[in-house]
Amino acid sequence: MPTRKYLLEKYRNEAVKPDFEIVVDEVTSIVIKMPTVDEVIDLNDITDIRQQLQILAKDQYPGLMEVIGHDPGAMLQPLMNDMLKHFGLGK
Repeated sequence: MPTRKYLLEKYRNEAVKPDFEIVVDEVTSIVIKMPTVDEVIDLNDITDIRQQLQILAKDQYPGLMEVIGHDPGAMLQPLMNDMLKHFGLGK
């Protein structure tokens, strides 16, 4: 009986997700790219939500904080949850 092969390319193809776009207003969006394996591993080791957001948002973090930094704190967890779910990483 032949052994089953697990192709890395299959896992890569199944993992690809579109960018996560946060629409700020009619002309401005913040586009978050899919996290890498290294970034996901880093996320799992960090409990600080600011650091988690920095890892996820990458170079978009400063612009994201500029538009959400003064918003009610209760909006942050739903945003993070949606981002993680979008990328297939969470709830």
